[in-house]
Amino acid sequence: MGKWEFYRKGYVRLRFWGENPERFLNLCAYHKIPVWKLISIDKAYEMNTTVEGFRRLGGICRKSRVKVKIIGKYGLPFFFYRNKKRKAFFLGFFLGLGLLFLLSGHIWNIHVEGNVYNSTQMILNYLEELDVRHGALKKDLDCAYIAARMREEFPDITWVSVKISGSRLILEIKENGALEEPEEEETAPLDLTARTTGTIVSMVTRRGTPLKKQGDTCTAGEILVSGRLDIKNDSGEIIGYEYTQADGDIYIRHDLEYYQEFSMDYEKPVYTGEKKKGILFQLGGWYLQLKGKSPRESYDRVTSLCQIKLTENFKLPVYYGTVTEYVYEKQTFIYSREEARQKAEENLGRLLESLEEKGVQISGNHVKIGIQGKTCTARGTLTVIEKNEQKTLTEILEQPTERNRQKDE
Repeated sequence: MGKWEFYRKGYVRLRFWGENPERFLNLCAYHKIPVWKLISIDKAYEMNTTVEGFRRLGGICRKSRVKVKIIGKYGLPFFFYRNKKRKAFFLGFFLGLGLLFLLSGHIWNIHVEGNVYNSTQMILNYLEELDVRHGALKKDLDCAYIAARMREEFPDITWVSVKISGSRLILEIKENGALEEPEEEETAPLDLTARTTGTIVSMVTRRGTPLKKQGDTCTAGEILVSGRLDIKNDSGEIIGYEYTQADGDIYIRHDLEYYQEFSMDYEKPVYTGEKKKGILFQLGGWYLQLKGKSPRESYDRVTSLCQIKLTENFKLPVYYGTVTEYVYEKQTFIYSREEARQKAEENLGRLLESLEEKGVQISGNHVKIGIQGKTCTARGTLTVIEKNEQKTLTEILEQPTERNRQKDE
């Protein structure tokens, strides 16, 4: 018999003592009277038994010359008996059971799993269009219909399982990757031109006519790979043109000008240690802040909010949290020469790191840092190697005439 069964039928806590407590326990076991939580206290014993078992202890107590005393009554029968005059309590209890039964017929948690390319919020928004939302009646939901509509709306979903478990609607999804519409390939002929002036350090042509080679210098806008292909006869004379979209990887070494200056004087907020803390409630667009007047005009405010949610995806537009204001004063400081040089190097380092993240190689750093009066200046050039081509439309030439072709032949 489980604990709930004992509690439902009621049980008592007994204290017994006498000449033969061992015989008393043996007789209880022989007559199959439940006994649990048996302990010894001084010269007596305590144990739990059921109400029915207690009623059968009369003869056993006489045979073993043991006295029994009830020291506790537990379970639903005793609870209801002690509270039989509390009508409001029982009314609320049964109303609560009725409300629980009523709410159990609704969906209060929509759980989505297996989705990668389609976000959970996107799926929840579409389910609302099907009138599937938190609070919907379970009897009004057709799981097969929901699954079919999901496959129609999201082509990349290959399999959907929709089932109701208790007050939860569970959607298990399998996707076949994001389906992308193939982009229409442009047919206009294109050249590859240089974006900056520099020296070509690497050039790989996959399509088109190369007009430059590795080691050549080029100027901004100059054609490096032409999208025009010359058709020549056996004599090497041009008899026609074909056009394509030039393609290749071209790396050019060139210089970047760098200049930055900043003042040796700077302002910095210094926190005084004074702060003001309060409580913040938010209901939709309405705020309630329980906090006194701000201590000063200059302060930083830090807000921490938590949203109330009933289930996994059923969130209420109610927030609660704290707001703390830290008071500070602005003070003026002066960089030392070492600090100014370090700041200039850090600024330059961030630029170099940003360039490297974009695939730019730094082959030379010729930036010098100087301090004059109250100004720190960093100026110079950076030698970089980067993929430096851009696409432009190819000039279309008139095809040679048939007469000229026959003359050439």
